[in-house]
Amino acid sequence: MSDDLQSLRQELLESERPIGEFEELLPETADDRIFGMTAVERMFVSIGCFLVTSLFGFVLLLLLGKIAL
Repeated sequence: MSDDLQSLRQELLESERPIGEFEELLPETADDRIFGMTAVERMFVSIGCFLVTSLFGFVLLLLLGKIAL
């Protein structure tokens, strides 16, 4: 049994091909986009989310009577 496992292990080690450079395994990327947006577009989306959240919180506090104008 152990001879079978040893021979199988040896066959697998001999049949392995060497792995090339890490960069060869990475997919080709055309640009530096994340989520399909550039850095400036992501900045404007994050600023917009911040403003909408702030406005929603302010309106909610007004409606609940926690703050008054």
